[in-house]
Amino acid sequence: MKTLELTAYKRETVGKRTTKDLRNEDRVPGVIYTNGNAEHVYLDTIDLKPVIYTADTYIIHLNIDGNTTPVIVRGTDFHPVNGKLLHIEFMSVSDDKAVKVDLPLKMVGTPAGVTKGGKLAVILRKISVKGIPSHLPEFMEVPVGELDLGQTIKVQDVDFGDIQIETSPSAGIAAVEIPRALRSAAAAAS
Repeated sequence: MKTLELTAYKRETVGKRTTKDLRNEDRVPGVIYTNGNAEHVYLDTIDLKPVIYTADTYIIHLNIDGNTTPVIVRGTDFHPVNGKLLHIEFMSVSDDKAVKVDLPLKMVGTPAGVTKGGKLAVILRKISVKGIPSHLPEFMEVPVGELDLGQTIKVQDVDFGDIQIETSPSAGIAAVEIPRALRSAAAAAS
């Protein structure tokens, strides 16, 4: 998985007024969960943009008063109207405990159906996996070269190696759609 280092600051007081003041200063309040314990922190909004607005999954090394804690993003809250990040939740990770994360999927190859005039439709962009954080890849590759017109590749059809997949095996990953023009031509020919 990709890694990134960010600076976080401890929150001494917790409450509506403090939270509102932080947001007015363009900062995001957050919580780090470690074995059931919660530590309240805040981060600068600008620092969180590369983590939040991406398809990638990161192990973030949060620097809090000189101590570095490896974490992953567990949840975010956004304002319903303006889309501003309101709150972020982190979960601390370590190499002695498996963690469940969503990894991005990368389609590899050109489907046979696309060369015949079809269109590749990506159904699933991320897949849930469980494993030791340092052993998880940045992304999971899905070979789509064999897909023909009208075919779908499912999670159960792909060999992801020894990584434990948490997503349903029957979930579709990608399909080659048959355009209306090809269906009309096939119907006219028969």
